[in-house]
Amino acid sequence: MKKEALQPAGVAKIYGDVPPFMAAEHVRHPAKLAADAAVIGMPYDGIATFRGGATRRGPQEIRKFSLLFGGYNFDWDMDVFDTLRVADLGDVDVVPGDNAESYRRFEDKLGAVLGKGAVPFSLGGDHGITYPAVSAVARHHDAPMGLVVFDTHLDLSEALNGDRLTRASPILRICELQHVDPKRVAIIGARGPRNLPEWSPLYRELGISVFPMEQIEQEGIEAVSGKARAVATKDDAGLYLSVDIDSIDPAYAPGTNSPEPGGLTAREIIRGVRVAARDGFAGFDLVEVSPDFDSRSGSTSVLAARIVAESLCCLAASRSDRKDAWRHAHISKGG
Repeated sequence: MKKEALQPAGVAKIYGDVPPFMAAEHVRHPAKLAADAAVIGMPYDGIATFRGGATRRGPQEIRKFSLLFGGYNFDWDMDVFDTLRVADLGDVDVVPGDNAESYRRFEDKLGAVLGKGAVPFSLGGDHGITYPAVSAVARHHDAPMGLVVFDTHLDLSEALNGDRLTRASPILRICELQHVDPKRVAIIGARGPRNLPEWSPLYRELGISVFPMEQIEQEGIEAVSGKARAVATKDDAGLYLSVDIDSIDPAYAPGTNSPEPGGLTAREIIRGVRVAARDGFAGFDLVEVSPDFDSRSGSTSVLAARIVAESLCCLAASRSDRKDAWRHAHISKGG
């Protein structure tokens, strides 16, 4: 019999007071994994352009607030655990200050997860981790891979302080991967004066599709997310989804390294993910949650957990003939 609600005191912990995501089974080693979806924490925070360090606590706080959400999602009228076996593999054992070694360990863990047939859901950590994540997914599938990323920034620096593996460069590094054509990369929500001037001519040169906030204002998040999905999956390419929490307005998600006003609302990011992920995906990550900069209520971590929970629903719906169920599950016909 299913519990009416998750209560932290009744959930086994991974370590300390940190539970598995949504109280899923905790699997300590990928060799013992038997799941459709696997949550992996990547608590790596490298060099920062403004304020750093705090995203290393992102995975633990997202997991804690995930206990607000059970498997049944009212919006979809569906229980995700009826379709997906979900497991939490804990955190990657990162090496602070060593991007390359930390990324290698992360890729190895993702490779093992993918080898067991599970879709990886990675919790960052800074946005640099998306590069090894996409690398692992593309290598495993050995096929063309597209990317939809919700982000304020284009992240196209060649290097930051001489380091090519940082949160300033993941999109450029991803565009260099064998199975990723930059023309299948789409960025949703770009805005503001923290983007570097050289990034604009570079994204155009590479052929990346950028959907700025102004386009979302004019066309709506559904139209834009649908266009981004079409770009990324052209010619039946696989899809990887990445959500940088700073794509969301700091009114809803203040706890991040580089907050930028004028971003997505909570409802827009949820709907945007639903549309982008409606046909399923090969990998997912959520990054740049900085709990030390969050509100006292943990609003950023709450929203982050909800977005991951929503992405699980999208994957479950794509595998159970319930795509777009959120559009009509409880719509009243009125009097």
